[in-house]
Amino acid sequence: MARRGPIGTDRTLSSSSSESTLFASGENTKIEQQQQKIMSQINGIHSESGEAGLLRTLQALVTSVRESQNNDDSKKNLKNILRRALGGGSTGTSSDSLISHEDNPFEETPSHLGSSIAWTADAIIKNLEALTGLTPVNVKAIKEMLGLPLPQQYRLIQGIVERLLSKNAPINDRHNTFEAVMKIFGTMGQEQAELIQVLTQPILQIYHMDIQKPYINFVGNNFRTADGSYNSLLFPDVGKSNTNYVRTVTSRSSVNTNLPEPSEVFHRLLKRSEFTPHKSGINMLLFYFAILIIHDLFYTSPNDPKKNLTTSYADQSFLYGFNRTDQESVRQMKEGLLKPDQWFDKRLIIQPPGVGAMLVLFSRNHNYIAKQLLEKNEGGRFSYGPGKALATEKDQDEELFQTARLINNACHFKIIEQEYARAILGVRQDAYFSLDVLGQPPPPLYGNAVSIEFNAIYRWHQALGEEDTKWTDEIIKTLMKPMGEAYAASSAKQKSQDSTNNSQQQQGGTDQSIFESLLPVFNDHFVHASEEELALGLPIAGLHRDVKSGQFSDFDLAKCLRKGYNQIAGEVGNGLKVPASMEHIEIQGIMQFRQLRCSSCNDFRRYFNLKPLETFEDFSEIPAVQQALKDLYGEPDNVELYAGIMVERSKPTGLRLPYTMGRAVLADAINLIRNDRIIVQELIPSNMTNWGFEYAMDKEMGRVLPRMLNELLPQSNANGHPAFSEQEMGTLFLVPGYSPAPPPFPYD
Repeated sequence: MARRGPIGTDRTLSSSSSESTLFASGENTKIEQQQQKIMSQINGIHSESGEAGLLRTLQALVTSVRESQNNDDSKKNLKNILRRALGGGSTGTSSDSLISHEDNPFEETPSHLGSSIAWTADAIIKNLEALTGLTPVNVKAIKEMLGLPLPQQYRLIQGIVERLLSKNAPINDRHNTFEAVMKIFGTMGQEQAELIQVLTQPILQIYHMDIQKPYINFVGNNFRTADGSYNSLLFPDVGKSNTNYVRTVTSRSSVNTNLPEPSEVFHRLLKRSEFTPHKSGINMLLFYFAILIIHDLFYTSPNDPKKNLTTSYADQSFLYGFNRTDQESVRQMKEGLLKPDQWFDKRLIIQPPGVGAMLVLFSRNHNYIAKQLLEKNEGGRFSYGPGKALATEKDQDEELFQTARLINNACHFKIIEQEYARAILGVRQDAYFSLDVLGQPPPPLYGNAVSIEFNAIYRWHQALGEEDTKWTDEIIKTLMKPMGEAYAASSAKQKSQDSTNNSQQQQGGTDQSIFESLLPVFNDHFVHASEEELALGLPIAGLHRDVKSGQFSDFDLAKCLRKGYNQIAGEVGNGLKVPASMEHIEIQGIMQFRQLRCSSCNDFRRYFNLKPLETFEDFSEIPAVQQALKDLYGEPDNVELYAGIMVERSKPTGLRLPYTMGRAVLADAINLIRNDRIIVQELIPSNMTNWGFEYAMDKEMGRVLPRMLNELLPQSNANGHPAFSEQEMGTLFLVPGYSPAPPPFPYD
């Protein structure tokens, strides 16, 4: 073809170049295959001869490299090298031996850590497979290794050193592996300077990384502060109560200056025309727990929509309060106890009674824990007086309270993990599977801070069941006027404080005067409690406290929880599912998110690497909602965050949240736990006591919520039966008798 002119010549050159490239590629492939073979043979040496074999192989290679660089082949007795590598004796003189018998660095120190064989068997699984994943071949490897070019011998030496000092399996330091490696390095001379550098720097890095940096766990920071500060010791104000929300999404899209009226958004996109039962059979008991989580994380100041009055941690602030003054108001200030069946956050009074019942469960759990801690008094930890662990009775109260709170918080976390997360994912509560969020968490350096976007995400009014919707309708009808007056009074009070520079923090506790002002009307219509009862603690609608013990009856609390268990929740998503009575609350939310300049729905999706919704049909499957979106927003990219996430199509299983909401909730839940230093680092026996750790965290103890229900509501039934049967405990967040059909797979 070359005779055909320039074109043919070009083709000939191209062909020649291709052949050269193919040849080089073939050589590289050959080298890679050869190196893989040799690395597999290293496995064989380790399998048959253990660490000693690897060490002798290492020394053989180092000797080979040294002698090759010195052009001295007289000492390369392959037979002797092979014998020594496999643990055999030398056929040469003692002076020829790689390692003398009298100075053997491989001699093991007596240890109870297990034999070399046992350690090697476990290490092969973890160390060797982690490094190569190849199967051992034979023990003739060293001879082949010594025939490799020097660069490949360098790589093999590095591989052996990495393996010997690997962190993929626990190191039995009684094998003196490090000392043996150092002795071998000691045989190297100036000619091997490059090799020494290559081998020793990774070892130095291993030891440098043994000490975690930056320092994030200081002695004396084992417990939560009342206001959430110092969760991150590097950034102590992150997540603290009474600080501003953060922003998750910084949008660079053009601002939609032609947004529809909030009332029109509610009536055309959100307002429920009829109740739609949850297709997965989720009951209201799950949402009672969700209400606690939501109020734990979000409490927008009535006078400043940028400010969050609660902490950004799952720390049960609804129970303990948002600062030290709040906390002390619900404590007995002796023996670490809370006031009987008491909690702090008055916002929860006007929630369905089942929410209050679940809240009381955590209040009782705290006191049960505190009593157990004092009774067991492990190691005299809670004793006080001369020569005791604590100086005064006040010190004892504080230590018991903080320890009990830590354990109670651990129980709360385990319920999130064991019950709540499984329900979101569509897994039975008693299933083995759960997402192990604490399996391998990164260091919790920065703390957690909730964002304004997630304030929108966690508005689940659509889920209200029919019975609780009627309850909410009555609450709003009764309290709307006095609540409006209370908000106006609070705003005027705030303006007065601003003018005199008298902040809430200077006054002490969190100002909940709005909800305090509603108590008389609420009691008259829904509780009918006596003044004596009200003096003992906050009320729950329809329930009465025992004036002697200050507690609600187990039977009444169990009844409230069972009502939630038997009541199916509403579907969330697709639009037109928010109870009509929630109009004012929804409109206030829409206005807040606009005021704080939240991103569009599609920008929020882009942030989470989700495909933008391109048509209004992508949002909702309901034609009326599709048309309303088109009329109100014109283009899919113009749909604001709150409206978009509330009308979006739902996932096919589990909690069936709208797609964007479901994706965001998982991200938030994982960050909520993994960003929390207390949960990640402080839920340990030395802080919780051995009993406390076992009670809350031990997998052998099973699920926490069923144990709490049985332990803390012993008089749920006159016949002595528990509040829920063992069978019901397996599906606590599903209405009884519900058997969901298996979803189609794959989903289409």
